[in-house]
Amino acid sequence: MPSRMSPLLDLERWIEREAAISGEALERAISATRLVRRRDAFGQIIIPAAGSVLASPEIADWDPEPDYFFHWIRDSAIAMRTVAELMEDAADEDGRRRWRRHFENFVIFSLRLCSLDGTAFLSGSRHREATRRGYRRFLRRDPEMRTVARDKLLGEPRFNPDGTLDFLRWSRPQYDGPALRALACLRYLAAGGSASPELARLLRGDLDFTLRHADHRCIGPWEEPGERAHHYYVALVQLGALVHGRDWAGDNQAAWTAAEDRLRAGLDRHWSEKHQVYAAIRGTEADGRDDLIDAATLLAVLDADLPAGRNSSQDPRVHATLAALEDLFTRAFPINQGLPAGRAPALGRSAKDRYFGGGAWYPTTLAAAGLCYRLACCPGQDRDARLARGDAFMATVRALVPADGSLSEQVDRATGVPTSARNLTWSYAAFLAAARLRQKALSAGVRLTA
Repeated sequence: MPSRMSPLLDLERWIEREAAISGEALERAISATRLVRRRDAFGQIIIPAAGSVLASPEIADWDPEPDYFFHWIRDSAIAMRTVAELMEDAADEDGRRRWRRHFENFVIFSLRLCSLDGTAFLSGSRHREATRRGYRRFLRRDPEMRTVARDKLLGEPRFNPDGTLDFLRWSRPQYDGPALRALACLRYLAAGGSASPELARLLRGDLDFTLRHADHRCIGPWEEPGERAHHYYVALVQLGALVHGRDWAGDNQAAWTAAEDRLRAGLDRHWSEKHQVYAAIRGTEADGRDDLIDAATLLAVLDADLPAGRNSSQDPRVHATLAALEDLFTRAFPINQGLPAGRAPALGRSAKDRYFGGGAWYPTTLAAAGLCYRLACCPGQDRDARLARGDAFMATVRALVPADGSLSEQVDRATGVPTSARNLTWSYAAFLAAARLRQKALSAGVRLTA
């Protein structure tokens, strides 16, 4: 008869194996200079530059997988925050040096992006002529491209990984990307990284941009068209960047405080007293709580990493929103029916989500695990219970991961089969982050006996 500890030890061994797979997959997406991406319909040949981070290294043309061969500001920042943590936790100096080099290349590449100009691009580009006639409807209009400079440039969601502007239509502008990149740089410094002049310039630029655009309307974390609004995710990561970056405020202390106060007040307005959840979009009218909630709320809490209080992992309102999300997706997803003991529901994005079938996402389910693990490290918590709940989400992730350990963007809500983008860099970063938080909880003295 197996011991009572066998399932736990088995899960831990799997987490260790999957973390190794995720680290290797994450690194393959960084500085992928070996790859060549041809978008023949648009006359493009793209070779990723050093320091770029592919959202997915897979070549696809929406046939049926999505084309994620881009350097997204949001995704790359989340990935590089994980790189900073891998550098900090490296077993030897060679490992630290390797991850440090990746981050330094990322900084240089990011500064190159910040110097681009739409007018200069148009003066030397023949992309419109090179695009096949039937595909020209996907191109951005020239008047829009000419405005891409300074703050509008920093509001771009994505770039080509060779360091050129994205001339395809997409939802814009994005104001959480610079905040997330600032958080990645701050995490790198906290991990022992060097405050080079280049990093200082990038960090100051991103923090200043965040200061200027705090609590402004923009597209949300899922970049849905028509959702230029006040998003909980955007506001919270902006607040996180300003809170953690306050030492960089310099002479802007008064403006910094005013922006933080504005963001906190705006975040409070996301709370629905009627439905007892945080609404993902401020001012949304809904008959029920299902239409208000979005798992991006959990991602925001983890990414912002506020030390305590409202909108932190310890906020009871965050816990209530997590419970509502669990209830929603337990009802909505067939894969969550009849779960065995020790398993939590796989989480999607929102009730209305139908992107590639609107399935369960690895990053959102791992965010729920990470939130539980982070709580297990907090004083006054039932640490064993929080760790066990995190493990229940992690066990569900395990059940949905193929034997080779590869992580897609999502899995089908009915069958659990991987769908959408293969080898999503964000998924691997999310796994590594959750596994690290689990280890921190264990190191903090959490003792699990079942």
